[in-house]
Amino acid sequence: MTSPRNPVTFSAMRLLRAATLGTLLSSSAAFAQETTPSVADAATGTPIGPTDRKNLSGQLGFGAIGEDVFATLGLRFNFDQEMWGFGVAVPLRIRLIDQDPQNDDDVGGLLRKEDWDEFSDFLKIIRYVYVGNKNELFYARIGELSGLTIGHGTIVNDYYNGFDIDRWRIGTNLALNIGAFGAEVVVGDIAHLSDPALVGARATVKPVMLALGDDAGFFGDRLVVGVSAMSDPTVPYELRKDATSGNIVLDDAQHPVVEVDRTLVIAGVDVGLRLLDKPLTITPYVDLNKMSVVDHGWGLHIGVMWELDVPVGIDHLIANVRTEYRRVSGDYLGPYFDVAYEIERYELPAGSQSPKVRTLADGSLPGRNGYYFSIMSGLPAWALVRGEFIDYDGGLNDGSLRLGLDVPALEVFKLSAFYYRVGIGSASDLFKLDDRSAVIAKASIPVYYVFSLELQFRRLWKADPNEGGSYRAVDDWSVGVGFSLDL
Repeated sequence: MTSPRNPVTFSAMRLLRAATLGTLLSSSAAFAQETTPSVADAATGTPIGPTDRKNLSGQLGFGAIGEDVFATLGLRFNFDQEMWGFGVAVPLRIRLIDQDPQNDDDVGGLLRKEDWDEFSDFLKIIRYVYVGNKNELFYARIGELSGLTIGHGTIVNDYYNGFDIDRWRIGTNLALNIGAFGAEVVVGDIAHLSDPALVGARATVKPVMLALGDDAGFFGDRLVVGVSAMSDPTVPYELRKDATSGNIVLDDAQHPVVEVDRTLVIAGVDVGLRLLDKPLTITPYVDLNKMSVVDHGWGLHIGVMWELDVPVGIDHLIANVRTEYRRVSGDYLGPYFDVAYEIERYELPAGSQSPKVRTLADGSLPGRNGYYFSIMSGLPAWALVRGEFIDYDGGLNDGSLRLGLDVPALEVFKLSAFYYRVGIGSASDLFKLDDRSAVIAKASIPVYYVFSLELQFRRLWKADPNEGGSYRAVDDWSVGVGFSLDL
């Protein structure tokens, strides 16, 4: 175990964005982790935008991370085709104003130390490489994983492996489809195999096709049965705290020191039946999952996925809706691996200083009913909206709401916006700006030719040294000049 440094609290781990189809936001302060629509399409295997895209872009911006002010210089190239692609980036963050505590170890006295203090940081120049298509024979991806959903999304949903801006994770996602059989494998970080955060696999079979072959008829490829096993092999169970202050202790890489860990495994079986095909696809499904570590840890999910895809002139109108009923034990949470997992595995709920799985294990709630609703709709080349809401009965403040808007095609400006709120207890608590809310808004205003003015405001979650490591909302901003050139 890495020796701890002086007792302090979590460093700048924060909620940067919700990685979704078509990426709803980006950050000049996290330029190396910016995701294009093509990248998100590749991660999910759902082509909602152009599959033939070659783009060179760059940005010079100024912004803040915590109390320090940085100049960010980045150059990025994306080459995305239908069956293969890659992305490279050269990101540099230069510290202009260094508030207390001072950072004396910056590279060359200027470059932010936290960006280059691990071997994997040097690999972030190659952001991603992928080959194949997840819905075809073979698919392989290495690098950034964004918007990753496996199966019906009851265990892994919208997972993103890049939330910690001080650690570049190199993920792997593989898929294989042969006849009636299919398989998918995911590793959250192959550069840190001692702490990958997520390792798992899902296998599927189409039983009617397997039994009847070419005579399967209507139900041949429509009925799918799946088996999943997803794990966090070193899930934090107890964090080391300073005996005097009670604050969480960090190691030399500015990550929480885990005093006790466990091996968490979530296993599940599922069945889905696609009733209709395009333009309207309807797929009812049933998932039954079981968690280790906790006493009970079971969850039953019964839902329907609705997908509409209609050509409308220059674009496609899409409307993807998911409705779901849940019956779960009090110590179960699904999906467990979601967009904010890199934060939640160390602390959930916010302010508790308790890791996510420990909070579930220590709980004494009875079985509960829950419901889930999500929607993504719009014209992908022009505007997309997305919403997601989860809540359970029992009168607890355990609901969550996510809203996103992406308007990429206006002549005057391009706009992205994102709202995320947790700990919701009633309808009156849905829309508030406090320590349980994150807000990001970005505007790109064309200036001349391929150049644009980039503006961004972020209200994010960051650990507060004065609150013993608990997360509090912090307002950040950035402004810069960028260019984007389609080749």
